[in-house]
Amino acid sequence: MHRRIAWGSPQNGVRFGLSSSGEAEAGGTVVLDLTCENASEAPITLFGFAADYPRALRISPPKPTRPFMRLSFGDVHVLHPPEAFTSLRPGQSATTRLDVSFAFDRRGAGRWQIAFGYDPVRASAGLRPWAPSDGEATTGIAELVVTYARALREAGIDPDIEAVLDDALLRSDAPIVERLRNLGGGGAAYAARRVARILSPGADSTLGWRALEALALLGEDGLRAALTARDELPHATVALDFAIDWITHGLGQTPAAAHLPFTTMLDRVIAQPDMRGNFIASWTPYESPVHGLMRLEVLGRGECIVTSRAADALAPTTRRRTLSAMQMQTLLESIRYAAVWLLRPMRDTGLPDEPRPALEAQLGLGDPFARRVAMWNGEWRHGPAAPLASLLDRIATDA
Repeated sequence: MHRRIAWGSPQNGVRFGLSSSGEAEAGGTVVLDLTCENASEAPITLFGFAADYPRALRISPPKPTRPFMRLSFGDVHVLHPPEAFTSLRPGQSATTRLDVSFAFDRRGAGRWQIAFGYDPVRASAGLRPWAPSDGEATTGIAELVVTYARALREAGIDPDIEAVLDDALLRSDAPIVERLRNLGGGGAAYAARRVARILSPGADSTLGWRALEALALLGEDGLRAALTARDELPHATVALDFAIDWITHGLGQTPAAAHLPFTTMLDRVIAQPDMRGNFIASWTPYESPVHGLMRLEVLGRGECIVTSRAADALAPTTRRRTLSAMQMQTLLESIRYAAVWLLRPMRDTGLPDEPRPALEAQLGLGDPFARRVAMWNGEWRHGPAAPLASLLDRIATDA
């Protein structure tokens, strides 16, 4: 389909344009094309057009002074390396695809106007990226029509029911699973499509994580709905793949061959305290110039070593304590309950200055008996591993 490019006003010979397919389905894949054209007499260096470098997207809702949505890169406060940039010679143009599915899944159906604003970004290694002379360079206004999710309408889930279910999920309403079950296939389909919101930044992801919890409680019905949604929502494959793994784990399916040595050893370490000689758990909730440092190490006999440093301190401090046998047992069972071998990050990038806690669990000697996972802070705090993250934080604080 031909895409009409909505061009903005050029700045020093450089202009940006935004185009859309014109119509999309709520909950489906919504992709916009951002094009930059360099008609100046000098090469320019752009952020956001490098295919292999992750970037965040930020969407601001319409305002009385700006009756359209503003889309931009959410990476303006980060110092980016040279590989984040693309060079554009005079007369050249470049296009990048912007997947905004997460935003329109949340906003639902309607006729939306949207424009992109290119803000100045920071670069390392003395690189001087192109910056708009007026503080920002904008595209023209593109129009996008978002229709209701056909799959949900066919299953009997209308907009009013969607709104009620969204509210129940956000309030952690206890009967929500029974409500979904009473709606038949439509209830499971609704929950599976809401799981896609795990990929949203910030608080928007809360609804997705709670939908995953409800979907897992639906059991086989939830699994079938997740498999169907994965085919219907290609932009959410990462989230729905995790949902499928989590649900099958909850149904008692034997772990995949790659995880079997780890899970077998974990069960032995839980049941047999004398097998814990090589056990080490390392938890680093944050380590950055902004947040400082906090690191916890728990050894097999219960010894804890906590290393911490405030953001404005020059040197770290170290504290020690010993867990009781019951506390050690609780920690190991929490690692098992969180299924750490299944955990992985959902988002490519975090929010500005969002920590990325990392957990490493070693049960025995050799790679098959060790797992390391680093996820964004919001994924730890709202996902299935939230109880484990909270327990590790309490152990580190109590020390």
